[in-house]
Amino acid sequence: MRLFFFVLLLALPSLASAQFPEEVKPGTRVRVWLPEARRQQQAPERRQLVRGAVESTDGSVLRLNVNGAGSLTIPRPSIIRLDVSRGVNPIASAFENAAGGAIGGAITYALMNDPRRHGGPHYKRDWRAAGVGAEWGAGIGAVIGLIFPHEQWKRVYGRWF
Repeated sequence: MRLFFFVLLLALPSLASAQFPEEVKPGTRVRVWLPEARRQQQAPERRQLVRGAVESTDGSVLRLNVNGAGSLTIPRPSIIRLDVSRGVNPIASAFENAAGGAIGGAITYALMNDPRRHGGPHYKRDWRAAGVGAEWGAGIGAVIGLIFPHEQWKRVYGRWF
């Protein structure tokens, strides 16, 4: 009896790792990161991104319906990373773009600041210029994020190989 439980405990992790997580079910939109043999100019390097809807999952195979390309079968060992779509969210896009705009605006205004100039940013302190630039950058970034929202992704953690 003890031997049976010992063998069962050794076998369970390998059986559990052969399953895809419960977030990956048929109909779910996913983004799969696959290896690329050569370095690419666009990020991510040495990665190929494939997006599509899950048709089915077997223990070792993920089948995707890729728009315009039909069905694609991806073996589990070739998956580097797997993300699940959370949909398009304008509020989340606005916050993300506001953060990026604030950083970019702060750096730009701090570098352009000249207290002796009459046109452009001319604050007494660079920190004040950076603060004003961050405010403008965050506002512009938030508006752009609301007008042009993008798809949000959640990473699915698991053993893929």
